[in-house]
Amino acid sequence: MKKLWIIVIIVIAAGVWWMSGNSKLPSDLGTSASPSVSAGATKTPVVKNPTASPVATSGSSYSQLVQQYGSNRIQFDASCYAQPNSMALKSGSKILLDNRANQARTIGINGMTYYLQAYGYQVVTVSNMSLPKVVGISCNNQVNAGTINLQANISGE
Repeated sequence: MKKLWIIVIIVIAAGVWWMSGNSKLPSDLGTSASPSVSAGATKTPVVKNPTASPVATSGSSYSQLVQQYGSNRIQFDASCYAQPNSMALKSGSKILLDNRANQARTIGINGMTYYLQAYGYQVVTVSNMSLPKVVGISCNNQVNAGTINLQANISGE
């Protein structure tokens, strides 16, 4: 009977932990050696369960952002393919994710998820602690939509 109570308490504690929205196990908290990609300040940050469209906060128009980011832009076409499908960047570089399709897209980069509304866009920062690193890009259910060859930022630019 004592073992049954212990099991019940563990199950309840796990349920409370899960309901609180914690995504890491207690042994994982405080230690993070995993690669990271973070959202830039110009759009809504990472959306794990997309419920709303990202909203521009920088005041820049789409054409201004296209000009500003130039070749640091990845467009996703109607078939969810990335153009260009491969690029080399320095760690910490900002890129413009650009959805050119008439339907919303969920873009995955290095374990992070971004929601782009139809014809939407989002600026994100790509970085990783282990360099050089080939970072995969997914679009909706398409796993190999493109890659980013991430290099060390030795010059500090």
